[in-house]
Formats: sequence, C-alpha cells, structure tokens
Amino acid sequence: MFPRLLIAASFLYIVSSQRCSTPADTKNTFGQYLQCIKEGLDQNYQTYEDELREHSKRAALSCFSSTIEEGNQKDRCVLNANDLNQVAWDRHGPLRDCTICRTGDSHPQASLSRRVSAREACGTVEDGFASGAIKAIKATPAEDQKCIRMEISRAIAKEASYCLQKKIPGFAGVPDIPDLEEGSFQFKDSVISSLSDHILIQSRLSFCAERKPNRAASTKHCMNNPFVGYLGEHCKILSSCDQKMSAGNCAQVIPQTRNGVCECINEARDDLKKRIASIAGVFQDLVSGSIGLAAGTTSKVDTCVAHIKKQMVTPVNDWVTVIDGALSTCIRKKPAGQNLGLEAMLNVGCRKVIADTSGSASAQLKTGFDFVNNLIDAMAQRSSRFCGGAACFQG
Repeated sequence: MFPRLLIAASFLYIVSSQRCSTPADTKNTFGQYLQCIKEGLDQNYQTYEDELREHSKRAALSCFSSTIEEGNQKDRCVLNANDLNQVAWDRHGPLRDCTICRTGDSHPQASLSRRVSAREACGTVEDGFASGAIKAIKATPAEDQKCIRMEISRAIAKEASYCLQKKIPGFAGVPDIPDLEEGSFQFKDSVISSLSDHILIQSRLSFCAERKPNRAASTKHCMNNPFVGYLGEHCKILSSCDQKMSAGNCAQVIPQTRNGVCECINEARDDLKKRIASIAGVFQDLVSGSIGLAAGTTSKVDTCVAHIKKQMVTPVNDWVTVIDGALSTCIRKKPAGQNLGLEAMLNVGCRKVIADTSGSASAQLKTGFDFVNNLIDAMAQRSSRFCGGAACFQG
C-alpha cells in the first residue's frame, strides 16, 4: 500500500507542478523541462559528447562536396575529411594569413625574418590571441568555466526573453538556463576538438558565401538536418522530457515555448555574429578615412574602440561588457602579463590599424575577429542543446 501511495503522491506532485495556465506557471514548468534535459545529459555525458562531435563532423561531410567538380555539380560548398583533420588555430588553418593573430607581428616578413625556434619548427605557433584563447579554455579551472557559462547564459536568456515578449503578449520570461555543459570538463580534449571542427566548418561556409552565396545557403540548410538519425541520442532525451511534461495543457505549451525560445536564441546568435563581423567594417572605415578621428594617437584609439563598442549594444545587452564582465568576475587566477577580454582585443586591433601603413593590418584583423566570432558561436551552439534539431521532431 505504501509504495502505491508514494507513486500516486509523486504523480499528483508532477501534475500540480506542471501547470501551464499562466505565464508564470509556464516559465516555472519550462525551467523544470530544462533541468530534465540537464539530468539526462549528466547521466552519461561522454555518450552525448561523442555524438555531438562525431555527428557534427559527419554532417559537414554529408552536406559539403569533397571536390570542386562535385561542388559545381551539386551546387554545394567544398570541404573534405582532410580539411577537418587540421586544427583550426594552427599555421595551416583559417588564421594562416593572419600573422597578427598567431604571433602578434603585423607584417608577415617580420616573422619570417626572425630566427625560427625548435618549438616553431615542430609546427607550434607562438601565442597570438587565437592560440592564447584555446590555451585559456584548457587552463581555466572547472569552477571558473562554469561561472563563465552561467554569466553568458543569463545574457542569452535576456535576449530570448526580449525577443519572445514581442511575439507572445504577457510572456513571463525565460527561466535560468541550467549548465548543460557541466560534464564537459572531464572531456575537454574532445570539446576542444569539437570547437575546432565548428570553426573550420563555419570558416569554409563564410569563404563560400563571399563567392557563391546561394551555394553556401543550400549547404547551411542541409546542415540543419543532414542525415537520418542525426543527434539521435540527444533526441531521445528531448522526447523523454517532452513526455514528462505531458500533464494537462503543458503537453502543447512546453513544446511551443521551447520552439519559441530556440527560435529567439538562434536569432540572438545570428545577431551577435553580425555585430562581431561588423568590427571589420570599422577597421576598413578607419583605413579609408570614413571615420573622423581627433588628433593624437590616444584619441584615435578611443574613437575607434567607441565606434566598435556601440555596434555591440543590443536593447538588453552590452556584449563587450557582458563578455568582459564574465571573464573578470569568473577567472580568479588571471594569467600574468595578459589582458583578458574583448575590449583589450579591440584596443590592440585599433592601435595596429592606426599604426599600420601597409594596409595589411585591417585585412588580418578581419580574419582574426572572424575566428573569435566562430569560437564564440561554437560555444553558444553547444549550450543550446535543448533545442535539438529538425530531425528530432519529425513524425
């Protein structure tokens, strides 16, 4: 008798706690839904991490063409398995033409004329901001990484809430998003490999889009649903949590809420990518003289940084402040002699463009900020696992 009463009480608790009759109830229940997904991931994180990495790579090889000839026939961008065997931040990756990013030198000949060390001869680049960013990810303790993810998640939730309030009158807001990546620290080498793949894939898509926009669009569309069984283990978690939320009107409201939140998160991701991409335009305007600068190096740098920071402000977030605030708050043991943060990068970039007389610094910095853009996007993509993919909800 006692087990039956316990089961009945548990069922009544679940039903009563999953009311979706008011916006506040829906917000609370959606928070439970996200926690359900986190618990599912935590039970066997390695399985889901392996699937995310392997399926992302397989998706790219399914949607891109492996040769130029095949790309012309199928109207797809070109990328093959050998391309994905590279590391995104080594000297042969997307940063190969950006000496500033890899070594800090603004002129390629400056680095070529230096004496090459044994370390470089083995294929390891000097610490530019790209390789430095990856080393920082590897070296940051688990607690600090969790803190950073939570700070960024709050900012993303604010973007999604603002978006949904415009679409759904009376929307109560997105609840705190649980740390879906909490188990990742034990598998950081796998995570780094996954980040590298994402950067390589997105860099190739961008390269393709500049030359063949329609071809890039069709390739990107394919990546949303690349093959049967895509992220199948993730889909099982989503299906299980959908079923647990099936009491009363939550059966319809929670999936609708998830879809709306995910749509808004994707819009926020695209908007942030565009804002970071616009940084290159400021550097170009500096070179062309379109931006009026006051006399004096300091004033020029300040004006340059101010123009860029203005473009990073949305109605609910100042992304430079969000990112730098997270790094400042969460990283307890700062690397000696290093200025962490986006504003520090902007200062360095503006100084190099202003001091450069060859015109190469602007082009190189575009490459560098494209890399940072794809790195941030890779981490944002991982944190939105509860959105699943189109294949999860077919049939």
